[in-house]
Amino acid sequence: MFDTYKDDFFSNYLYKKPFLFRKAASDITLSWRYVSEIYERSDPASLDFKLMNGHEVPKSKYLESYVNVGRLEYRYIKPIIYDYMRKGATLVYNRIRNEPFVSNISREIANFAQAQVITSGYAAFSAKPSYRCHWDTRDVFAVQLKGRERWILKEPTFELPLYMQQTKDMPDAEEPEKVYLDVVLEEGDILYVPRGWWHNPIPMGEETFHLAVGTFAPTGFDYINWLVQKAPNIVDGRHNLHGFQESKESLDRFGKEFASLMSDESTYEQFMADYIGQHRVDSPISLGTLSDEKIVQLELTQKIRLNVNFLYQFSNDFVVVNGNKINLDEMSQKLINYINRNQACTVSDVLSIFSKYPKNKLHELLFQLALNDVLELISVSDGVVIGSEKNNATLNMV
Repeated sequence: MFDTYKDDFFSNYLYKKPFLFRKAASDITLSWRYVSEIYERSDPASLDFKLMNGHEVPKSKYLESYVNVGRLEYRYIKPIIYDYMRKGATLVYNRIRNEPFVSNISREIANFAQAQVITSGYAAFSAKPSYRCHWDTRDVFAVQLKGRERWILKEPTFELPLYMQQTKDMPDAEEPEKVYLDVVLEEGDILYVPRGWWHNPIPMGEETFHLAVGTFAPTGFDYINWLVQKAPNIVDGRHNLHGFQESKESLDRFGKEFASLMSDESTYEQFMADYIGQHRVDSPISLGTLSDEKIVQLELTQKIRLNVNFLYQFSNDFVVVNGNKINLDEMSQKLINYINRNQACTVSDVLSIFSKYPKNKLHELLFQLALNDVLELISVSDGVVIGSEKNNATLNMV
């Protein structure tokens, strides 16, 4: 699994340089029928849906509106999309949500990278690149699911760009000539591309579909933005400013107090609690189990996993999971950590590992965590479960 190489990846590659996970998802099979259904369920009028043909094709070219029983709706003009794609266009779907197959891949990568993720899909059938060589402002795990695609990577010329520092925002940015990596991704390969690295994915004249899982860990810039909300509490920051010499003394005091606030552990943990508190992990709704008042505990065979990308251990014994602040006693802390380390474990597994604790207490805790969307109830019908023995779809690094 990913975790086998986690220490090496975090020490030597994360945020630093690309890494190829060869055949990491080789056991995952995907049909064009399912890919088509993903696009079909998207909102064609959304800015997240794009047809790229060297540039973004205006929606007016491939979208039509119509009145459906008094409601204005939109749909693809399919013959036009087919024609564009037969001539080399790429169909892009950004921010894919509520698609079990995609969500499971995204969540495994999110857990590995310990970050929020946004996942996009790219489908093409030609040898025509739809984008110029560029850098991204987030780290990307490119998961090749159908066909092959060539990726050319070049070292950064602008280190660790933020969201407002995209290639298009910097007209003077020059693409370097030297190639760092020129690789063909086969089905099942995953390529990690850190933010700021120039890259150009090029179709190879055959079918190709890949997911780009963008990861978003907090930055110092996020921390500063959050801290600014606390600046009004510093008296010297409220002083009126005049000439520099007149204001220098109060500015110095303001800067020192602000810096002291920034390096304070309790302040940092407040930021992390607020930041992680905004995270939401999409999980399937479980009406059959959690909406029936006659059911008060989970089946022993029920598979569960924690609805979290990043489990931060706060110093005063609480965690934040899917918007829920959970105060931890000894049992609940061990339980949460166990489920986080053993995603897709069963209720029976939990009862066995924690056999010294009362079964009724464990059953009650697990059920309450599921009711509050802290635990996901994994159903076989949900589709591929990454890492499950049944689906044989563990992401392995080779």
